[in-house]
Amino acid sequence: MTSDLAGYPARYFAAWTQRDLDTALDVIAETVDWQDPSLPEPITDRDGAAGFFTAAWSGFPDMAFHPVGDPLVDTANNRVTQEWRMTGTHTGEGFPPGVPPTGQAFDVAGTDVWEVDDAGRATSVHAYWNVGTLLTQLGLV
Repeated sequence: MTSDLAGYPARYFAAWTQRDLDTALDVIAETVDWQDPSLPEPITDRDGAAGFFTAAWSGFPDMAFHPVGDPLVDTANNRVTQEWRMTGTHTGEGFPPGVPPTGQAFDVAGTDVWEVDDAGRATSVHAYWNVGTLLTQLGLV
């Protein structure tokens, strides 16, 4: 499973970048504990994940994740961690909710920790990044 775990971050980032919901959901398990500082509460299933993907794509049509370094793999617990940079431009509506597009670009650093099942899907996604940095770069604070 080590090679599968090491490859998971690239699959997850590609899921965000390619903008196809079915492909994106293929990296997420049916039941998930997805915690992200931009969310009011954790996502627990694929319906919630679908809403998160589509809202983010709507607000940031050019959003992309760029890995920093190599993933750190914890095979004993089926976990993998990857530092990243998230870039894009706020040119659409939908995310953040109720906020009109600012037209501002962003470049935010963060780290995700995933627990991955034997099918190669995340049962847990814990994102660590500063929402305040994003809001500042968008000119919202």
